[in-house]
Amino acid sequence: MKKIIILMVVVMTTLSYAGQKIKNVYVENLENGVTAVIKERKDTQAVAIQVWFGVGSVFENDRERGLSHFLEHMLFNGTKYTKPGEIEFEIEKKGGSINAGTSTDFTFYHVEIASPFWKESLRYLYYMTTAPTLSEKMIEKEKPIVLEELNRHLDNPKSVLWDTYNKLAYKVSNYKHPVIGYRETIEKFDQKLVRDYFYSHYVPSNTYVVVVGNIDKDKVLKEIKETFGKVKGKHYKPPKVPLEPPQKEIRKKIIRKPQITRAYVAVGWQTPPISDRESFTANVLEEILTGGRTSVLYQKLRETGLVQAVYGGYLSHRGTSQFLFYFVTDVDKVDRVKKELFKIIKGFKEKGIPEEIVENAKRKIINSEVFAREEVTHDAEALGYAASVAEDIYYDIKYTQNIEKVTKRDIDQYLRKYFGDNNYTEVQLLPQSP
Repeated sequence: MKKIIILMVVVMTTLSYAGQKIKNVYVENLENGVTAVIKERKDTQAVAIQVWFGVGSVFENDRERGLSHFLEHMLFNGTKYTKPGEIEFEIEKKGGSINAGTSTDFTFYHVEIASPFWKESLRYLYYMTTAPTLSEKMIEKEKPIVLEELNRHLDNPKSVLWDTYNKLAYKVSNYKHPVIGYRETIEKFDQKLVRDYFYSHYVPSNTYVVVVGNIDKDKVLKEIKETFGKVKGKHYKPPKVPLEPPQKEIRKKIIRKPQITRAYVAVGWQTPPISDRESFTANVLEEILTGGRTSVLYQKLRETGLVQAVYGGYLSHRGTSQFLFYFVTDVDKVDRVKKELFKIIKGFKEKGIPEEIVENAKRKIINSEVFAREEVTHDAEALGYAASVAEDIYYDIKYTQNIEKVTKRDIDQYLRKYFGDNNYTEVQLLPQSP
C-alpha cells in the first residue's frame, strides 16, 4: 500500500473477531476489548510490534488542540515500571528501534527488532501505552520541547502552506486544525487534562496490538492476553467524523514568504472518506497521474521542464478526504502549469483514460505490494491501519483483490464526478513581492 496517510480502503463496518485466521493473519478480540492481530512470517528474522489507537487530532476539542501529539511525547517520559529513557535504551541496546506517530485519525507506537527480543519489546510497549507516569513535572518539562517543535513548524513555509490548505478545504471537521496544535492550547496543558484525555481514549476497546514477523502465534497471543488483555478502562470507540458540505466554489489563497525563491502550489478536490469503495478507484487514479516517472503528470509536466517536481494523490481520512496535486516551479510558470494540469484533467474527463493505462497502473500497484511486504514494518502498518482506522482487517487482506476490480469505467466516472472547474481548493506559496 501507499504511505499510511494516503492508504485506500473499501466499504467497511466494525466487525467482531472471536479468534479467527484470515489467510495467514490471526485476529482476536480479547475479553476487555483489545484487538490482537498476529502474522507469522518465517521468511525473516525481524519482528515489528505496534500498538495502534483510534485517536488523533480530529477527535480533539478546542481545549485539547495538539494533545494527541503531546501525549506521544509524554509516553516516552517514564512509566509505572520504568524510568524515563529506560525503554528506549533497552530497545536500542538490542539493536532495535522504537518510535511513534500521530496523525489526524490515529496514533501508533512501534518497535522493530530481531525476533529473539519480541517478548520484552512487547512488554515495553505495554508499559508505555497503558501505564505512563504523566506527572506534572514531566508535562512542564515537555512543554518547551513541543513548543519549540511548533516554532519550527511555523517557521517552515511548506508547513504553513499545508496548514493554510486544510483551513480552506475544511469548514466543519477538525481536519482544519494542525496535528501539532496551537501555542495557546499547549501552554495550558495540565496534568488533569492530559490524564483525562489519556484514560478516555487510550482504552482497551480502542487498542490494536499488531505483531508481524518470525514469531510463534500462540506464544505471542498468550503474552498479549497477559499484558494488554488485563487492562481495565471504560468503553470508547471513535465517533463518526462529520462530512464536509459539498464544495461548490473555488477557495484560493496566496502566501508570500521572503525565504522562498520558487513557487509551491497545492490544488485539490473533495473526495469520499476511507469508508467509501471509490477509495480503490482513487488509488489507481493516483498511480496513473502521479505514480513515478512513467506517470502522466511526470511526463507532461516534469519531463517538459514546466515543473521541478510534481506529487499528488488521494489523502484519505475517516471523514471527507482530498485528491490533490502539489508542484514546484518557477514563479512565472505557475499559470502555465495550472493551465496544463486542468487541460490534462479535462481531456481525461471528456475522452476517458485508455484501458491499457488503467491496467498498467493496477499491475504496478499490485507488484509494488509484493516488494513492500518484504518489510515487516510495512506489513504491520498496513494491518494496524486496517484494524484501527478502517475498522476491518479485510481492508488489508483483500487490498490487491479490490485494486484488481477497479475498471476503466470506474476511473472515468470518478474524474467526472469529483474534478470540477469551480469546486477546488488552491494555495500558492510564492516569494515575497519586490
